[in-house]
Amino acid sequence: MASFTSGHLHPDVHPSPSYAQAASGSGLGGKGKSKAGKPPSTQLVASTVIPPVKKGPPSLPGAQRRFFAPRQSPSPHPDPLTIAATFPDIAARVLRESNCLLPLGFSATVNPRGSVSLTVTDKATPAASYAPYFDCLTRALNQSFPVGENPWCTLVLAPTAVQLAIHGLPLRFLRQDEEELFPYIRQAILNDKATQILSARYLNPSRDSRETKQATSVVVTVDPQNVSALTAGVVILSQKRKVELAFSSSKTSQCKNCWRYGHAHQRCPATHPTGPICALHHTCAAHRCQNPTCPRSGNNKPVPSCCPTSPPHCCNCGNNHTATFRECPARSSPPGPSRTGSPAPAPTGQDPMDLAVDGGPTSTTPPPGEGPHKVDVTPRQPPPAGPSRHPGTTHGFGGPLPLEEPSPSPAPLTRRVRPGNE
Repeated sequence: MASFTSGHLHPDVHPSPSYAQAASGSGLGGKGKSKAGKPPSTQLVASTVIPPVKKGPPSLPGAQRRFFAPRQSPSPHPDPLTIAATFPDIAARVLRESNCLLPLGFSATVNPRGSVSLTVTDKATPAASYAPYFDCLTRALNQSFPVGENPWCTLVLAPTAVQLAIHGLPLRFLRQDEEELFPYIRQAILNDKATQILSARYLNPSRDSRETKQATSVVVTVDPQNVSALTAGVVILSQKRKVELAFSSSKTSQCKNCWRYGHAHQRCPATHPTGPICALHHTCAAHRCQNPTCPRSGNNKPVPSCCPTSPPHCCNCGNNHTATFRECPARSSPPGPSRTGSPAPAPTGQDPMDLAVDGGPTSTTPPPGEGPHKVDVTPRQPPPAGPSRHPGTTHGFGGPLPLEEPSPSPAPLTRRVRPGNE
């Protein structure tokens, strides 16, 4: 009788592998390949579980990654572009020679007062980590660029305190003197929120303007970790007051939304963005040249003055340059109504938000030293008798006249009477 061997044990019989064997390759000759010599299906390999990617440390705000060196006497530097472009590499070289193990990437800026700021590009590294190297970095800054008799002072950390505006405070119960205002507001916030504030001031600095109102706003500075506790509202004088972030600006501050001067982009009243290249209603990144054969590829990316098809147009003065042009007449002109009808920037020393919330001063007199630019409605004493104190003027206060100067000896006018109208 011939011996019988089960089918699954016969050497010439190759049963089909199971799904698990096919996925692991164990049922394909132990080599992980099919009969055709191909690797297993990618769909089966992709079915394996991928472990979750661990997230890094949270990003720090820019203020906590910035440190700066002010000049001994604040004044602009003659070559700020060279400093901003080359000082990050100089700082990295100094730190490397000092065996610093911190990140060496920085970006530098120079403001109109000559202060040089460095910002750490690594968003998880605070500027305070570089404090032991501030002296050697300041020495390298003063040795690398011309300073004359006005060197840079030692680098310091940028202020990180946050400004908050508390609105709707009745003036009749507040101290008019800001030195007395701070302890009162500090104690009121401490009673309600158990939170310390660093300073307090009136949002509208004009005391005469505040006397014409019933309520005002107060700006307080707090540590960043206490912002959320106060923005939910704080009870002062038996009522819950609205609290929001305050953004400082000046007459030369330029909004990154509408590109007008006088306010920060966080307080921009425009409902749509304005392009800084062409003054149309789109963002800067959305600007495109209408020429499909633009020689500078302006049809694919925003390029100012790419070709004659897409000339620049300033939204502030209307000239043929971008809104960020530093020599724009609207940037250096005194406060007043612009040619495009935008609101006038705030006078020096006052925030635009001060004027928006509290109404601002009622006088239309321009800041001292800038000269009049429109009719002054402030009551004045009559000009003294005698010749003008400045040649070419007739009002006795100096500077150009706000209106056209009349002819010194106008010819007498003769009234013509038509027949029948006697």
